[in-house]
Amino acid sequence: MNLDVWLKEFYPKILSDFGFSEDEDIKSAKILYELGKDKLLDCSILSNRIAGRDVVVIGGAVGEKDVEEILRPNWVKIAAGKSILRLKRFMPEFVPDVHVTDMEEPDEILIDLERRGCILVLHAHGDNVDRIRSVVPKLKRFVATTQSKPLGRIYNFGGFTDGDRAAVIAKTFEARKIKLIGFDFEKAEGKKLKKLKWAERILKFEGLL
Repeated sequence: MNLDVWLKEFYPKILSDFGFSEDEDIKSAKILYELGKDKLLDCSILSNRIAGRDVVVIGGAVGEKDVEEILRPNWVKIAAGKSILRLKRFMPEFVPDVHVTDMEEPDEILIDLERRGCILVLHAHGDNVDRIRSVVPKLKRFVATTQSKPLGRIYNFGGFTDGDRAAVIAKTFEARKIKLIGFDFEKAEGKKLKKLKWAERILKFEGLL
C-alpha cells in the first residue's frame, strides 16, 4: 500500500474509530527502534524471500482441513499472528517462511521460529510496549513495522491486523500470486469484529479479496 494513502486515508480513520493514540503508536515504534538497534533487518530480506513467487498468507481461522494446501511445496508461507498457535496444533514442527505479528504469542514460539530460519516481522503499536520489551531482547534479528510514520528501519507497509498486514506485505514485495487461507471476517464480536471489518476493507482496497 502506498504510504501516503495509508497515512491519509486509512490510519486517521482507524485511530478515530478505535480511540487509539497516534502518540502512543509513535512511542511504541521508538521503543522498538531503540531496543532493536543492530537487530533490525533491511526489508530487502522480504523481497528476496517473496518477489516473483506464489505466496499463501495464513490467517487465524486456519483449520486442519487447510494443511494439505498450505504444505504445497511451491508456496512461500506467511503466517499471521496467532495463526501460528493453531498451525502448531496440526503440525508441531511447522515453520513458515515469514511470520507477521504484534507479538501476542508466547516469547518461546517467536524465539524458536527465528532460530529455525523464519523471518519475523514484528509490529509496534500503542498497546504492545510490554511485549516489545519482553520479546526483542531475546531475538537476534527481525524486520520491524509500525502503523504510524516510519523511523529508520521501522517500516510501514500498510495494514492494520496481522492478517491483512501480512497480505499487504506479500503484495508490496511483488508476490506473483497471493492466496489467503484462514481468513474469516465474521466469527468475532465487539472490538475484534470491528478490527476484522477494517482488515476486510483494506484487503478489498488492495484487490486481495
